[in-house]
Amino acid sequence: MAGVPEHQSGSDPAREPEYEVIGGVIDDQPSGLAAPKPPPDPSGGSGVLRVAAGEAWVNTRKSLSSWWFWMACMLGIAFAWGSAAGLVAWAESNSWFLAGAAGSTHMIMAAVLALAAAVLGAGWGFRHPEGRIPVLVLSGVIRGAALAVMAGASLLLVGLYDGGPAALAGVAVVVVVLEAALFGLVGAGARRCSTKVAPAAVLATVLVAFLCVGNVVLTILILPATAGSDRMSVPVNVERDDSGRTISYLCVGELGPVNVEHTDRIAWLATSNPVFILGSLGVDAASPNNELGWLFLGLQAAVDGPSREVPCLGGISRDGLAPPAPVALTGLAVQGVVAALVLAAGHRLQSRRVRVSSGGPVGARTRK
Repeated sequence: MAGVPEHQSGSDPAREPEYEVIGGVIDDQPSGLAAPKPPPDPSGGSGVLRVAAGEAWVNTRKSLSSWWFWMACMLGIAFAWGSAAGLVAWAESNSWFLAGAAGSTHMIMAAVLALAAAVLGAGWGFRHPEGRIPVLVLSGVIRGAALAVMAGASLLLVGLYDGGPAALAGVAVVVVVLEAALFGLVGAGARRCSTKVAPAAVLATVLVAFLCVGNVVLTILILPATAGSDRMSVPVNVERDDSGRTISYLCVGELGPVNVEHTDRIAWLATSNPVFILGSLGVDAASPNNELGWLFLGLQAAVDGPSREVPCLGGISRDGLAPPAPVALTGLAVQGVVAALVLAAGHRLQSRRVRVSSGGPVGARTRK
């Protein structure tokens, strides 16, 4: 056989046959004919963001091209203006405004717009629950931005007529976008919890109603339970600002009993209300001469509790008090937790339905 030498007589039978390499040496170096490497997967942060933004645009393009979407936005703005104007007219007819109602319509309209953004955002998320969480967030931001542009322009026009500050319109624009995005997650999570529309709609309605109305009602109902007895010492070297609020003092003497209301224990429930989030962010933008301005400060005082209203409570001086918790951040955090919980429940139920439809076991353990 060619290429294989024959064994000679008398040679060692255990000797291995020798083979001749045919075809030359094997070159394992890369050549120009090698297969091209696949392009790198855009798994970085910018790549993921671009993909999510593209999916969000596809998700919202139908909404932005639908006249129902823009009609809903206009109806929400019209409801905010109508309810604000009606409340102010009713209050003026009862002589509730001692210093005039200038800017009141503007302020109430901004508050109702925050509620309208929450309701509309939940409805949009309920109708379009598809996609990952970043896609749902960006979709809510896009829809909220569309509503915010119209709402901000309307608030500016009302402010010019009513005498309200233009800065409050800017705050309202930010709150509208945030509420539309967060409540969109709540609506999407509720829709994923059931294949039937009616049960999912009931769940979404209950959650939105609690975050927009029920939290304030519950806080008012349990407010009397916060009353109790505490101890305080004697404040000295008290300094106050122009509005009469205590800004500095020292504590001396022994502790004595005092009756206080620890509103800080329950006020966090009401912080998730979109109206109070707007008030917390817009407190500096509100007109100081408006009689409704105290509403923007009321919840912050309730969250701070009696320690900032009753000097030397527990014998602690002003410098020893913990910094106040911002109402807006607390409220947005509560809304985020609710959205995360309902999304997690929706994902779990959706995964279970997929396993059932595919014939896989649901929570069952197989015995060996």
